[in-house]
Amino acid sequence: MREHSLNPTRRECVVVAKAITQKYPNSFLDKNEEGELIGCGYFSVLNQLKTRVEYLNRGNTLSRLRKTKRTQRDDKDGDDDQPTVATCLRVDSYGCVRWQPENYPDGETSASLEEKKLEMLDIFSQEGLKGSERGRVEDLMAITYAKQRECINANPPPNILNVGKEWPFLFSHKFLLSHFTTLTNVDIYTRLNEDLEKKGKRLLDFFRSQITRWGKEVRAVLKEARKEDQEGTDGLSAMLVMLAHFKEQEDSLFLLADVTTTPADAEAQLSLPITPRIIMLGETILTAKKWMLSIEGRVIIPPAAHLADFTTALATLFACYYVFNLEYQVEACTTLEFIQRFLVRINPDSTKCSAKEQMSRKTGRVVKRKTSYMNPHVISFIRGFMEFNWLTD
Repeated sequence: MREHSLNPTRRECVVVAKAITQKYPNSFLDKNEEGELIGCGYFSVLNQLKTRVEYLNRGNTLSRLRKTKRTQRDDKDGDDDQPTVATCLRVDSYGCVRWQPENYPDGETSASLEEKKLEMLDIFSQEGLKGSERGRVEDLMAITYAKQRECINANPPPNILNVGKEWPFLFSHKFLLSHFTTLTNVDIYTRLNEDLEKKGKRLLDFFRSQITRWGKEVRAVLKEARKEDQEGTDGLSAMLVMLAHFKEQEDSLFLLADVTTTPADAEAQLSLPITPRIIMLGETILTAKKWMLSIEGRVIIPPAAHLADFTTALATLFACYYVFNLEYQVEACTTLEFIQRFLVRINPDSTKCSAKEQMSRKTGRVVKRKTSYMNPHVISFIRGFMEFNWLTD
């Protein structure tokens, strides 16, 4: 390649990466354990090619094709030096199959669907979320799916809490997960229920078998997980380990509160962010027996006895990003993409976090963030995990 160009462009490297993976798919294609392609399938090879090119060109400014990196002084001279305010951005049909249906169900019109929406609002005003157990509501929510997507996909994007006022039953975990299934063609609860504990145990075994490789954060979580070892907690323990491994904080996904905390208490006493969080109720995250879900500083799903398991909590949290067209928050984007590709197995060719800035872990200042088509840390970990299993089986 370098005989023709000292610094091949990414587009040129894509052509070579495709050729390599087509000729040797078993060795080079990015696949998950189920044999499904991860993204485009050649992302790892492409990254290796570009990394090698940049390594060979180190210190050789004559072979560079890119613009000179802007200095801090240059940034100060510009007009756009003020960091942007963090907002809950909406994105399009990332990994979705029914993002916005073109047609209404047979025999339905916009006016007839509006009438069904008003009927549900009337039921909610009388019964609250308990009305979600009625078969009539289930039928109405299914038939008004296209209308729900019109509301969520409106331009400019609506406030999520306002969506809840128009479609209150969408804030029931039952219909939130049902909407996700229609949107993505993935039954997320069934998939997580089948795989979370099984894959979680194998992830814990993977980290424990190589304990000396990991930093103190990972070792601390593994030690706590061993101490609190209980049946049905491997999935939660694995998620905490992955957060530590990717150097992301637990509070980027989970907030801890006392077991007696009510939704009103959580909104008043906790600093609830605009992006989704699971509020775990208990002495520790690992021992929590109840949970709530918050978005935009409000609790939208309160605790309930039948929502005690972590699988439901994780499924509901993850479904929010797709149902409401939310980007992953920067603070947990790597772990969320890992959940998406490894557990939920939705594998588009891009990432669901396109933020240009993030908070530096070292200085606490807002810095520019390196963006990528997909998260290289996630792809690299999945490949390493699969190779380890192949070698130890």
